[in-house]
Amino acid sequence: MSAPAIASTPIAKKRCTVYIDAFNWYYGIFIHRPEWKWLNIQSYFEALRVDEEVVGIRFFTAIVQPQVHVSPKRDRQKRYLTALKAQPKVEIVLGKYQERTVTCQAGPCPRRLEYRVGEEKKTDVNIAVRLIDDAIHQRTDSMVIVSADSDLEPAVEWVRKNHPAIKISVYIPALPEELNVRRNDNYQRMQVHCRLMPLADLPRHLLPPTVTLPVGTTVQRPPPTSN
Repeated sequence: MSAPAIASTPIAKKRCTVYIDAFNWYYGIFIHRPEWKWLNIQSYFEALRVDEEVVGIRFFTAIVQPQVHVSPKRDRQKRYLTALKAQPKVEIVLGKYQERTVTCQAGPCPRRLEYRVGEEKKTDVNIAVRLIDDAIHQRTDSMVIVSADSDLEPAVEWVRKNHPAIKISVYIPALPEELNVRRNDNYQRMQVHCRLMPLADLPRHLLPPTVTLPVGTTVQRPPPTSN
């Protein structure tokens, strides 16, 4: 009589958490390819990190033009954030959007005209705090950071030094033709894997034209636009 077969226990995947600097990502990729903006970031990163279990995707952004009475750009952004919230692993972390007055410094602008520009605040700090907090509380085995902002390097270095078991990867949000102008020397010095954001399969992970929310309502995809 043959011995009964012993069921094998599946090996648990390592936990992976993704941290996205949304403005950095937008201006690095989506402003050039607006047809990709309606992206299912949960599906995309689960496919990208197939050997790990993506346990959370933290999307750091700010609501644009908060003081403007009518803002189509803000309406499109809120519609997308609402669609993202239908994905169970996505967390929206809001910073602050504010405008400041700058003076034109271009040579052909002798009158030094002033104009208003918008800036995102608190995102770098929010990401840094979450990186350190997740490391301290052992919520993840690997971290994927989507940002080209060097301001995050101190937090990354802290995690690398104090929690060396956590694997850290940095994806630079940029088009392939920008490869030669993107520096990653400091991350290489920290022995942190750094590369351009993989874009080949991104179009396969767009959200459907209509997203059904948990409360039973729907949100419609806006037409592609450059801003």
